[in-house]
Amino acid sequence: MQSQGKLYVVGIGPGCRELLTLKAEEVLKGADYVIGHKRYLDFIRDVVVGKIVESGMGKEVERVKKAIGLVEDGYVVCLVSGGDPSIYGLAPLVAEVIYRNGIEIDWEVVPGVSALNAASPLFGSAIAGDHAVISLSDLLTPWDIIERRLRKALEGDFVIALYNPSSRRRKSRLENAVEIIREYRGNCFVALARNVCRDGEEVMIVRLDEVAELADMHTLIIIPSSGTIVDGDQMITPRGYSEKYNLEV
Repeated sequence: MQSQGKLYVVGIGPGCRELLTLKAEEVLKGADYVIGHKRYLDFIRDVVVGKIVESGMGKEVERVKKAIGLVEDGYVVCLVSGGDPSIYGLAPLVAEVIYRNGIEIDWEVVPGVSALNAASPLFGSAIAGDHAVISLSDLLTPWDIIERRLRKALEGDFVIALYNPSSRRRKSRLENAVEIIREYRGNCFVALARNVCRDGEEVMIVRLDEVAELADMHTLIIIPSSGTIVDGDQMITPRGYSEKYNLEV
């Protein structure tokens, strides 16, 4: 047992070994315990050296409390989060639990590659410069707030990455979002990336009216801005260089 415990909140990226950072691999190999959802742990079992503690969906608070307790007992613990821990991951929950309980432990967030970072290059450069990231899951955020944020992002003409777009119980929320997007973008082209960097990876560019039938919880949806160029399987959002420089070669 370590003389002094430490908690690492580790982003493991979208799910392939190639996009697991060197820092993440280092701390995973050095931990006494690695705690996470089974689905995420499956991606890194060949890396993990310490004891694995699994739990299911909806047990995030339980995992955080378990991790903190082990750290207070003097262990080095990795709390695994898919993608990046700060983007719909566990870092905010860890920070809040520590803050609200006045806990004093040594802890560190290890950033990871988020789904939007992995998906955008698959279309050329769909996300460039200013963009918005919105989750359509209303499990923790009321739908009226999600809708207001979506409308503001559309009014601001951002490229928008939509996380957690649909599930069997929340399909109507994606349908609601599609109708809102249609108000501002019409039946625009939309990029869909499913299971990025994992088995069953699938990328496609479709019209907005096809999205509700194609997207699921493992799909990232990219809504273009008015300046985004769509050409076949490419979605490119210019940074503005052509307005200032001659790009002809």
